[in-house]
Amino acid sequence: MRDAGWAADNLAFGSGGALLQKLHRDTQKCAFKCSHALVNGEGVDVVKDPVTDPGKKSKKGRLTLEVRDGVFTTVTEGKGDPSKDQLVEVFRDGHLLVDQTFAQIRERSRVGL
Repeated sequence: MRDAGWAADNLAFGSGGALLQKLHRDTQKCAFKCSHALVNGEGVDVVKDPVTDPGKKSKKGRLTLEVRDGVFTTVTEGKGDPSKDQLVEVFRDGHLLVDQTFAQIRERSRVGL
């Protein structure tokens, strides 16, 4: 992306449209949502809690993705262990923090839990 002059801001996630399959984000209960933000330098938890569908309530705060009993589990802030977080920050504020090849990423994906 960097060589092509693209920024990470140009990425978008989406599903639906029923062009191939009649799937949408509610089919698998999957959505990408903000859970924490910095406002004037202060950390603020963000949560969506629609009164029309309690099943769509989002997790709030800084989250960790941990492996528990061989299963990836998202854990809300205060309940997780940041040292066990499976997600690693690789890009921040226009700077690459971890330089890795696609081959390295593929190899890591082959490793079992």
